[in-house]
Amino acid sequence: MHAITRIETVDDSGFIHLQLEKQAGAKVRIIIEDIDTRNQAEAYAESIALAKMQEQTGFAKYVLGSAAEDVWNDL
Repeated sequence: MHAITRIETVDDSGFIHLQLEKQAGAKVRIIIEDIDTRNQAEAYAESIALAKMQEQTGFAKYVLGSAAEDVWNDL
């Protein structure tokens, strides 16, 4: 299956206009996702904060940080 990613702007009427290279009657899946319009620096800071919170979880500390898990590093 071939996927195409495009960023389009909704017009004043609330429509998005797409012209696809498909034959009439072809079925396609359309997924609509909002694009975050926040400042890139703000988004980066948020992702760093979330990563720091995640590394403090019991799973990261006690499971991934255990000596038993180091066996994977030897492969």
